[in-house]
Amino acid sequence: MIVDQINADLITAMKDREPARKDENALKIMTLRTLMAEVKSYKVNNRKDPEDIELAGMIAKAIKQFRETLDNATGKNAAGVVREDIAALERAKIAVVEKYLPQQMEKAEIETLVAAAIAQAGASGPKDMGAVMAIVRPQTQGKADGKLVSEVVKAKLSAG
Repeated sequence: MIVDQINADLITAMKDREPARKDENALKIMTLRTLMAEVKSYKVNNRKDPEDIELAGMIAKAIKQFRETLDNATGKNAAGVVREDIAALERAKIAVVEKYLPQQMEKAEIETLVAAAIAQAGASGPKDMGAVMAIVRPQTQGKADGKLVSEVVKAKLSAG
C-alpha cells in the first residue's frame, strides 16, 4: 500500500543524519508528516484505512494546494509579486509527494473517457458539463489532474 511506503520513507528521512542533506530531509519530513496527518484524519473520520485510490485523491489535493501557493509565489496572482524562495519550496514539496501518485493518464486517454461520458450522458452543450464531470471524475480520480479533465470536458462540449 502507498501508506506503508510513505511511512517507510518518512522513517528513513528521520533517521538520515547526513549533514549535506539536512535541509532536504527536513522538507521531506515536514511534507510527509502533513500527508500522514491527512491519512490519520481520514481514518478518524471514516473509521477505516484509506484505499489507494482515496489516498491518491488526498495526494492530488495536496499537490493542487502546493501548485496554488507556487502560482501565488511566482507572480500569477493579483499582486504580481515574485517570491522565488517560496516557489522553490513549493516545487520541492510537489517533487516529494508526486512519486506516490499512480501513473497519470495521458490527454488522449482523458479525451476518450470524456467522449464516452458525453455519449452516456447524452450531453449536447456546455450546460451539461456537470453531468459529464460526474461520470468522468470517479474514473480519473488520482490518475489525472482535475483541471485538465475539466478543460477537456469544456472543450469537447463547446466543439460538439
